[in-house]
Amino acid sequence: MTSSAYKNLMLPILLILILLSAANADDQQRDVTFDYAVADTLSALHQPPIALAGLAQYRQLYKEYLLPDTFELGLRFQPNLEYLASLKPDDIVIAPPAHLNLEDKLSRIAHVVKIRPFMQGLDVWLSLEQLTRDVGELNGGQQQAEAFIDSVEARMSAIAAQIGRPAETLLIIEIRDNQHVRVYGPGSLEDAALTRLGFENAWQGPTNNWGFSTLSVREAFALTGQIVVLQPAYSQDISGSTLPKSGLWQHWLDDTSVSMERNYWPWGGFPSMLRFAESLQEALQADTQT
Repeated sequence: MTSSAYKNLMLPILLILILLSAANADDQQRDVTFDYAVADTLSALHQPPIALAGLAQYRQLYKEYLLPDTFELGLRFQPNLEYLASLKPDDIVIAPPAHLNLEDKLSRIAHVVKIRPFMQGLDVWLSLEQLTRDVGELNGGQQQAEAFIDSVEARMSAIAAQIGRPAETLLIIEIRDNQHVRVYGPGSLEDAALTRLGFENAWQGPTNNWGFSTLSVREAFALTGQIVVLQPAYSQDISGSTLPKSGLWQHWLDDTSVSMERNYWPWGGFPSMLRFAESLQEALQADTQT
């Protein structure tokens, strides 16, 4: 799909989102959430939350100033309840099982809404579709939600048409320390994006409830596929984009590996998936040009 064709496809969808947003502006509720996927989606529907727990941490992962109109509510699992009450929210959105222990206290402040980002029995793409619809229903934005889902599908299709395909399968990894690596597989946002883009994920082994596995150095060396290294790493032991100096890692992460900027939250909503897909496209295109 050409750039002009993509723009022609997206314009009607974006127009619908803008008009619906303007129509609902006067009725916009004051939502607070402790889950980034919910906040991510609310923002995409032009209804950003008034406050988010853990916002400072999320902002560290992005180039731009994330959610500029949203207040910091404290740590993700230690929100400032007094400050929360002072904001007088209409809804407090949690993502079970997280924060269920606070439900009684939260319900004294405002109406508590439970939205699960990843639905049991559904794949990640379908889960994010359902999440988007559930978030849209918070403020009567069902039409906005459907329009946004359509825009995500169109954008992913455009990236799939433009992206260069390596001969090998892709292996999405994160270096944790000198002895361990995290690989993203089935059940992860990364795996769902790869599938949607027409790629095959090299890691088809078991994963935890978050969609990744942690492997030792020796286990990692047995893996095959085009290595895509997420940078910077989350690990506190690795600063910036510096990789471990171990000779073992340097042997494995030779000139064939691709470095990809991490400008997304792995457990976010569709906006995070789009960021991953766009960063992957940039990394693979840069690799083919070197």
